[in-house]
Amino acid sequence: MSSRQYGFLLNILSVAVMAVTPVMNKFSMITLSPLAASFYNALVSLILTLVTIAFTKTKLVWIKQPIIWTLGLTNCLGIFLQYMSLFFLDPVSVGLVGRFYIVFAILLSVLLLRERFDRKEIVPIVLCMIGTALVSDFSGDVNNILGLACALGYTFSFALTNTLAKKALINIDEKILLLYNQGTAVILGGFLLGSGQLSLAPNLGIGAVAISAFCSGFLGLLLFYRGLKLISFRDANLIRALNPIFVLVYSLPFFTIQMTPAFLLGGFCIILSIVWMSLPMKKIGVD
Repeated sequence: MSSRQYGFLLNILSVAVMAVTPVMNKFSMITLSPLAASFYNALVSLILTLVTIAFTKTKLVWIKQPIIWTLGLTNCLGIFLQYMSLFFLDPVSVGLVGRFYIVFAILLSVLLLRERFDRKEIVPIVLCMIGTALVSDFSGDVNNILGLACALGYTFSFALTNTLAKKALINIDEKILLLYNQGTAVILGGFLLGSGQLSLAPNLGIGAVAISAFCSGFLGLLLFYRGLKLISFRDANLIRALNPIFVLVYSLPFFTIQMTPAFLLGGFCIILSIVWMSLPMKKIGVD
């Protein structure tokens, strides 16, 4: 297996693992607020990262680069907005709207990574926007508006986080990057403490958050960062188009998903836009 194939495999495994997150995060909303769930997610992820660093005897280093702290702050915002979006929307809708990530990732790759932009990508970007509107089933309901805004917000935050990670991974071990990533996100605890919501009593919500943190904040990101060293940023993000399929499969046993014509058409538009965007990349040889 070539290093590029290994990179693809790691990223596919990352998507399959991280797709568990929206389902678990939705369960956590039963007993936790979005802010509390965000903090516990970051805390569990940080503990798991520290344990991994200890077992692998990875050397801890102090990094002063602004990009690392910026990356941590955008990840912190992304975690909170993801929980907020799940407070208003179901996991499948959030998963599909989250595929707008690829649009942000491509635009950010042009601005920050100096990758080329093909004009042919305008059509799939418009398709993705239409699909997002259809999936959200916009009807003027305040909850839907807020849910859609939060879903797009967390999507942009994670796209920016991963773009910055691609730049940082050139000289930094992925485990150390993950440590700073999750360590910065623990600042959510300050807001939680100030709101009087801090509690460590075991409950269903914290259990769901622990599973989510392991799958997304730790293992999923670790696989993604490792794979990102072996393939291009765009290829890695195109693989994430598989996310809605995994989320739908994981959600069906637990949630009633209304497969309306608008929902199905929106999902089709989003997936089609991502497949479309993958075609010109191979022609221009982006790496």
